[in-house]
Amino acid sequence: MEWLLFVPLCALAVILVWPGVRRSRKWLWAVAFGVTALTVTAAVVWDIRRQKTASDREAFFSKLPREGRPGGYVKSASCQACHPSQYESWRRSYHRTMTQYVTPEAVMGEFDNVDLEAGDQVCHLERRGDEFWVEMDDPEWRYERPTDGSLTTARPPRVTRRLGMMTGSHHMQVYWVPGRVGNLQFIFPFTYLKDDHRWVPRHDVFLRSPDLPDPPQNWNVNCIKCHTTVGQPRPANDARIHDTRTGELGIACEVCHGPGEEHVRVQRDPLHRYVAHAKAPIDSTVFNPARRPSKVAAEICGQCHSTKWTLDYDEWLRTGQTYRPGEELERTAPIVRPTQFATETWLPEAYRRDQKTLSRTYWSDGMVRVSGREYNGLLESPCYQKGELTCLSCHSIHQGKPVNQLGSEMESNQACLQCHATMRDRVAEHTHHPAGSSGSLCYNCHMPYTTYGLLKGIRSHQITSPDAQTTLQTGRPDACSLCHLDRPLEWTARQLTRWYGKPAPELPPEHHEVSAALLWLLRGDAGQRALIANSMGWAPAVEASGAGWQAPFLAGLLEDPYSAVRYIAARSLKRLPGYDRLAYDYVGPPEQMERAAKEALAIWAKAKPTSHAGPEVLMDASGVLRRPQIDHWRSQRDNHSIVLNE
Repeated sequence: MEWLLFVPLCALAVILVWPGVRRSRKWLWAVAFGVTALTVTAAVVWDIRRQKTASDREAFFSKLPREGRPGGYVKSASCQACHPSQYESWRRSYHRTMTQYVTPEAVMGEFDNVDLEAGDQVCHLERRGDEFWVEMDDPEWRYERPTDGSLTTARPPRVTRRLGMMTGSHHMQVYWVPGRVGNLQFIFPFTYLKDDHRWVPRHDVFLRSPDLPDPPQNWNVNCIKCHTTVGQPRPANDARIHDTRTGELGIACEVCHGPGEEHVRVQRDPLHRYVAHAKAPIDSTVFNPARRPSKVAAEICGQCHSTKWTLDYDEWLRTGQTYRPGEELERTAPIVRPTQFATETWLPEAYRRDQKTLSRTYWSDGMVRVSGREYNGLLESPCYQKGELTCLSCHSIHQGKPVNQLGSEMESNQACLQCHATMRDRVAEHTHHPAGSSGSLCYNCHMPYTTYGLLKGIRSHQITSPDAQTTLQTGRPDACSLCHLDRPLEWTARQLTRWYGKPAPELPPEHHEVSAALLWLLRGDAGQRALIANSMGWAPAVEASGAGWQAPFLAGLLEDPYSAVRYIAARSLKRLPGYDRLAYDYVGPPEQMERAAKEALAIWAKAKPTSHAGPEVLMDASGVLRRPQIDHWRSQRDNHSIVLNE
């Protein structure tokens, strides 16, 4: 449209340079006319461009799930004026940034002319002003392939799309590619790791069998459940067409406090606010978790931080989650608890019997083994069942720090002493560890790192006590073995009997002879290997077990078939003295991984650490590996295909 400026520019040039015009008395009038014509034309061009920009923006955002939905939702900005401190503390949280529109302020990934390649995935990233674009294989191709066998191309066509939405900001960031019709959002096949400052293939950020193909994933019916505020998928008959909307992107005020429209309307009256403040009644127009029964308040967290069953899936697709704060969560989305299967009549029988599916979320005794299901763990804890413990006993959105959202002093024994006050002067006596040591921190024993997620071990939220019999039956590492990595399970059982009178189970010979941690690392499944590799980089465990002897075993995991195990092993290895500069890429070619493993072994052989060396850690007192025994246990590795649904 800039060509419109060409005509008045030419006219003005003629006026200024043509001698005949310049000799005329009216040449100033001619110049004025030319300038006016140029100005008017420029204004028209600018307005056309502005309208086109606005039209393009509107067209683009029509392809994204929109904020604003029926049901009395007004968005968090409506809360800011009256609740500024609460608003600011929420804005600092990772709940707010769980899902966002793609903006320069929020994007963490590198987009400046970046090429990404992994297997048959080739993508090009670029930034155009404030916009972020990708060139990639068409993510909608799978929906458009003919089913009659007439497919003529072996690969999907290439497309260039502007990114509009992203999920995550704490550990990693996932991006979504808009479809051509409706507002369905397809997964971008690479993820940005925040701490590593790098892109990696999407399937390499999960603990997922390398033999399994990547599942199709879209935001509208997956992430919308917990990564936004009361979303509604709203699909049409065509699977590609959605008219998805949400109360607000991210986890906002109305997730915890309920729809705010009526509250905002009532509180606009200053007299009402004054009276309400003086009387301090329970405000019926909004839900305040701090003023309601603790177990009712905890259900707010349970709506996302749990494994639950949607009783009417078709209704959920149309209208979204019907639970509202203060209501009974079990009425519409009951929690799946394997310990309660006998009474959970709403659960399909096929699901109860599907041990393969259950193992993706639970240990064999029903304890949750993946992140994001903390409410499940709370429900199974005696401190909840027999006491007053809830999520809000330790966590706070408004008083806690963004990381872990723990309240004041909740990273100490005060978390437990607020209920178990009689233990305050008896902690060391109870734990049999020095006061102030990691062994005397309540949660190291009662909430150990037996949950997996986000490329790390996470504390279990099912409060239990170490028990060798349970460890033997479930294969779940116990708290003692996760810290005392050099000790066999027989040692743990003996200590628990001596200190707490727990019956010692009959153990197989290997649990008398070899470190329990090494047995899990060498012959365990991928989830067990990940947890042990994580503990080998955990400072309290290294302090209790000695540093150095772990290196050859972590080196062996640098070639593990599961990328998540490789990542954790490399991170723990680099935390040991002498390995911080080891060159290794957990998604690199196999020959590079093999070379790094050999280099790590060479570093270890040169250092020959003998601290805590002995038969339990499969090396002699001089630090020489007992390779026949190591090969024996490694040959028994549990290689069944595993997926942990974090």
